[in-house]
Amino acid sequence: MSKREEQAAANFLAGCNCAQAVLMAYADVLGLTREQAAMVAVGHGGGMGRLRLHCGAFSAAVMLAGALEGPDGAEKEHRPQTYARVQEIHRQFEEANGTISCAELLGKAGVPENPTPEERTPEYYRKRPCERVIRSACRIIDAMLEEKNHA
Repeated sequence: MSKREEQAAANFLAGCNCAQAVLMAYADVLGLTREQAAMVAVGHGGGMGRLRLHCGAFSAAVMLAGALEGPDGAEKEHRPQTYARVQEIHRQFEEANGTISCAELLGKAGVPENPTPEERTPEYYRKRPCERVIRSACRIIDAMLEEKNHA
């Protein structure tokens, strides 16, 4: 397990949502502070605002895909590489977790939920696969960082 994977898991267990937990662990890769990463990622938690769509850990990995390829100027030079990386993240994430759907990962109906998150209690953490999913997203990101020599 990498230090970033451990940090992401700790972020989640400290109350961050899944997207924040992952993005904060890699904030330096994006040139952000942990606080900035938390602000950027907050809306992606709960499958994007508790809509239970795409998993926030997956969304954070996608956000990082652009950073791995570099800025995209007017010529759109990095989009094909970034899109290919996103497709690879998707393939690996689904292989590891079965889906990118927050609702499916949680075994819930895919309908929007009350925007107020549940209280973070030991029971909350016990009934969710989120820590495992966050760790799997980090392993995918870590492998890509190693490949790009960003680790």
